[in-house]
Amino acid sequence: MTLQKIRSKDEILDDSSFAFPRIILPEAKSVFSSRAARLRQLAEDNPLRDYLLLIAVIAEAQAEVVTRYALPEVSEERIESSQKYGMPALQPATIERDPVWLKILADILQYLVQADSVPEVAVTVAQAMLKQIDDEPAALEAIADRVLADEDADPAMAPVIMAALQVYWTQLAIDLGEDNLPVVQKESGVCPCCGSLPVSSVVQIGANQGIRYLSCSLCSTLWHMVRVVCSTCLSTKDISYYHLEGQSEAIKAEACPSCHSYRKIFYQEKDLNVDPIADDLATLQLDILMADEGLERSSGNPFLWQAAEVGEEE
Repeated sequence: MTLQKIRSKDEILDDSSFAFPRIILPEAKSVFSSRAARLRQLAEDNPLRDYLLLIAVIAEAQAEVVTRYALPEVSEERIESSQKYGMPALQPATIERDPVWLKILADILQYLVQADSVPEVAVTVAQAMLKQIDDEPAALEAIADRVLADEDADPAMAPVIMAALQVYWTQLAIDLGEDNLPVVQKESGVCPCCGSLPVSSVVQIGANQGIRYLSCSLCSTLWHMVRVVCSTCLSTKDISYYHLEGQSEAIKAEACPSCHSYRKIFYQEKDLNVDPIADDLATLQLDILMADEGLERSSGNPFLWQAAEVGEEE
């Protein structure tokens, strides 16, 4: 006769919390192509139609170039340290950025120059940046540093540079692989792969029905965060949800009175095609509402940038 240990309630709850993946790595074939299609869908009758269509072309370029170039492997020492201390292995501040990212940038810029229906001003910027890659790569490296540090940058150049960096870090996350991910032992408001902030969160359906994932603004990784918890300060007190009348029920802003911030949350149950970056970008009216309520965004959208003030880069 075999004796079976009767597990405690805490042990059962602990096991059940791992019945779904805590971290979901991006899929190279779909992450950018799906976003491009969603941006084109959202552009219809949207006040930001022209800009959404431009970002859709950029997303299409990202889909073309992702995995095109081989990236340097992450060292075993870095992976071991990441797993030992539960820290992101791909933090931009601690990992050397290979110059191959400039090749990715060049390919995206060439796609923009050759694509149909791209505004002339965007083509002009792209052509100037292509020349800069050859003549002044250090200047682009400096802008990339500002973008990764979430500092103000040239609003015309920053979105394309961010697009190239997204491709670079998304491929790094894919190459890292599930076996080398750190063990997530507690809720965190930063990406477990690269340490970047999430742009928004998505409540999924299907195999992960009802599970909320934060979406990394840089490497496209998804990681679990329990619902009705502030993804900035982790408070559970008086979390509230805002929604614009007449807009899709799939789009809400999750607000926290403790840190006076909000982050958008999207529900696949209401709209299967929601995208954490595209839908955030297409719902700036909700951001205006939240500002009127005296709340600040927890983090920005990677395709919206403010210009650096004169003298700031000196």
